[in-house]
Amino acid sequence: MVLKKSDWVMAVLKEFCQKQGIKNGFFYGIGAVDQVELAHYSVENKKYSKFQLNEPLEMVSLIGNVFLGPDNDLIIHVHGSFSRASGEMVGGHLIESKISGTGEIFFTPLESELKKSFDEETGLKILKDR
Repeated sequence: MVLKKSDWVMAVLKEFCQKQGIKNGFFYGIGAVDQVELAHYSVENKKYSKFQLNEPLEMVSLIGNVFLGPDNDLIIHVHGSFSRASGEMVGGHLIESKISGTGEIFFTPLESELKKSFDEETGLKILKDR
């Protein structure tokens, strides 16, 4: 996928998966953003703490996966690493980000029947392989 200036990353990913009928897959990407909302999950508190950055950032690494959830809802799980002009890095669970220049995302669909389900211990929807 090639994202253009002002595209919202999560919205484009969701639209792409829906149009292509993708229910399982993984992806990675690079690019540049000028708005990003990230979060950090506390397993102890079972809560996300969110924060926003509104500045020019390099999207050094975007990585994530797509699986169906317990209600056959599409769950897009993304982590991102971003750098400031100084080289300082910031990252976390991606809530959303807006492309400022371009974004290049490489998507690999999977032929799998894996689904995520709610895990009481962590408070998260996670893959169950056993």
